[in-house]
Amino acid sequence: MRALKNISLIFLFCIVVGLADKTKSQELIAPKEQNQTITTRFDTNKLADAIADRFISAMQNRNYSFLVKDKLESLRKEIYDFAAKYPPTQMSPAEQGVLLASVDRYVSDYFLNRGFDFPGDFPRDFDMEGAYLKFQDQINTFKWKLWLAITRKPPSMEQLKQRQVQHDWLRKFIANVPIRPGDWRPVDVSPDDIRKWASAHLEQELADPLSLLYDPMTHSQFEVFKQWMKRSAANGLSNTVTNIPVRAIGARAHNHADVEKAYSYPFDIELPFKDEVRSVWGGGGGAGTHLVFASNVQFRGRDVFLDSHGYRQVFDIVQGILRLPPEVRDGATDKSIADWTKKQNKGDIDYNDMTASLLALRSAKIAELKVANWFEADRVSNAELHKLITEYGRTSISVKQLPPMNGFRRVGVSEPRFFIVVRSRERRLAVIDLRNREFGQINFVGRLRSMDSTVNTLTIKTRSATDGVGSSAPPN
Repeated sequence: MRALKNISLIFLFCIVVGLADKTKSQELIAPKEQNQTITTRFDTNKLADAIADRFISAMQNRNYSFLVKDKLESLRKEIYDFAAKYPPTQMSPAEQGVLLASVDRYVSDYFLNRGFDFPGDFPRDFDMEGAYLKFQDQINTFKWKLWLAITRKPPSMEQLKQRQVQHDWLRKFIANVPIRPGDWRPVDVSPDDIRKWASAHLEQELADPLSLLYDPMTHSQFEVFKQWMKRSAANGLSNTVTNIPVRAIGARAHNHADVEKAYSYPFDIELPFKDEVRSVWGGGGGAGTHLVFASNVQFRGRDVFLDSHGYRQVFDIVQGILRLPPEVRDGATDKSIADWTKKQNKGDIDYNDMTASLLALRSAKIAELKVANWFEADRVSNAELHKLITEYGRTSISVKQLPPMNGFRRVGVSEPRFFIVVRSRERRLAVIDLRNREFGQINFVGRLRSMDSTVNTLTIKTRSATDGVGSSAPPN
């Protein structure tokens, strides 16, 4: 989650904004009679309009290069159309005002752009590619939380008691988490004020209608939540507090009390749209904590750690990681692996750590793709990729230049990642961003191309952070 400013001032500011929004909300969407519930289509559209406007305004402030004018307009319609489906019959004008203020905070907290927010600490494009790939998952997660907030029914006395017990446990727990030497803290929070900051941050989370702590969890969910919070405490106070959203989403993802399977597929999450939750993203790489949906799996791609020792794996561009069976894994050679994948009719890439190379399997072909990032890669059509494979395709490629996964990093200094295209025996295409390697593993992001698409992109154009005009590449 993005670093916070002085939380005490922010918390006070949010209260003031919330009160101001309450007045504005009453003027904008209050019913003709103060005690009348909001049931008409007109009033529903007013709230949906306000939510869409606030969301897009906050999103423009994220300064994403890939959100050009046309995309922002379609995104506003998407948010409006979704919100307009759910009449806020259970929400008072004051509650609607609080929700609108929460939308502002949500966008800045979950849609990350640290290169823009902290230009002295991060390069300008630091979060841009990650935000681009995860964007629709982020939008769908927001819509899910918005649906929970708009359709929320007034709590019963039992639910109020249950929520109070859970909130009190969390307050007491956070108050007793130790502060580690060198613990991270917001830049303008002094070491003496870090516990005060943590308490204020928690209270804002508990009062936020888009937070997964706003409603009480079931008994089994809360037991899972407590166990994961206790594990987080080993990382110090700051990390424990900022980990609350990912612990809450993991606890609510299931109806069982199995702590070890809190983040495991399949999930028991009711959605207001047709889709399926495939996994949970804990945060980072351009995005805060969010759900990963089946509808975005192909565009987002797979973040892969391919093991050439231990588990001994190969990668299939359609199916993902494949583990070799013990009889093949033990004493495996390039030939025995190739024979197994050919017999199984699956598997396209093998990583040989001894030679620091990727090997094509089952007549697949590999070629280097001369692009600098995913924006450039997504402008290359399938026809152009097929032509590249036809002219330069080979059966292996060296990855010796990749940096190690661990060790010292200089923020803002480019590391020697590079892109390749893979064409399988079935003539499916995938673009792979090779990142780093160490300890017998190689890390990459692999994205399968659609069979009938000329390009594979959220939006072809990007805009400069300064001029707002479509350009051929994102700002560097």
